[in-house]
Parts: sequence; structure tokens; C-alpha cells
Amino acid sequence: MGELMVPIDITQEEKAILAIFSMRQFLLVIPTVVIMLIFLFWGNLPIISGGMDFIIRFIFFVMISGVATALAFVRLGKYELYLSDLVMTHIKFKRSQKLYMH
Repeated sequence: MGELMVPIDITQEEKAILAIFSMRQFLLVIPTVVIMLIFLFWGNLPIISGGMDFIIRFIFFVMISGVATALAFVRLGKYELYLSDLVMTHIKFKRSQKLYMH
């Protein structure tokens, strides 16, 4: 029998945790959500009290968890990068020493 060649997509990350998360996605999402849940239930905003305090903490929870989830799962086809990799590339470029020539 002849060999059967199976194409392998090497650009996709291996889903290592629960077949849902890659290691990078897990380390971006889970610690952020856990810390934000702790802040949501046991946190305290010193200036605001009562129900408004919980509402503002919930808004923070949704916003920060949403950003972490976007960084983990959004893949930009134009650049062939995940959003987190693109952000890190931009930060490294901004901090790097540049050589200006004329």
C-alpha cells in the first residue's frame, strides 16, 4: 500500500487544557478571571459604598475579563498573529532603541 499524506496545520495552537484552551490562552484568561472574581465579591472601592460599589466592580469585572479573553482568542488574519502577540510586538517596538539615519 502507498503512504497517505495527511496535511498538518502548524499555524494552529495545540489545545492542551480541556481541549478548549492552549497554554497561552489558559494563562491569559483563568488568572485574570479568578483575580477579578475575588475583587468582585470581596473587593472594596474606598470612596463609593452600597449597591453602586458592586455595580462599578461588576463593570470592571466585565471589562477586564473581556480584554483578557480578546487577547487570548482573537486572531488577526491580516498579521497572522493573535491580539496578545500583536500587542507585545508593539510594546517591544516602542521600547526598543531606534537608529535614525539621514
